[in-house]
Amino acid sequence: MTWSLLSVSLFLSPAGAAEPEQVSIHMLLSPQGISYQQHLVTIEGVINVLQILPPTVVGRKCHVLYGQATFVLEDETGSLTAEVLGGCKPSALEALPKNGSHVRVTGHVHVRKNEPPRDVRVQVTQIQLLESH
Repeated sequence: MTWSLLSVSLFLSPAGAAEPEQVSIHMLLSPQGISYQQHLVTIEGVINVLQILPPTVVGRKCHVLYGQATFVLEDETGSLTAEVLGGCKPSALEALPKNGSHVRVTGHVHVRKNEPPRDVRVQVTQIQLLESH
């Protein structure tokens, strides 16, 4: 099952753009991670520390955002924070996976601080639930 949150389609690469590169968290947290700034990448890992934010009142087209969340994504090489922007429909909240879910996340890399300790986050555009091993 694939979960695509409604508002995130605004952040997907234009038609004809290259497929997202699959990377490890270690690579994003390394000194070379800055080269991924604003790039669309895919990471597989496990969701921990899921924090679902309350609905937020926003602009004119989409009056309320549902399903905004942050979580820690862990793979065998490290962990980083992922941010979900949510969607205009209440079903966006239902689309969020749970703590402990094994997922493939696609999103844009944001390197907020490149010097140690590095602060790298992924703004999620798609979450695919994977079978547990």
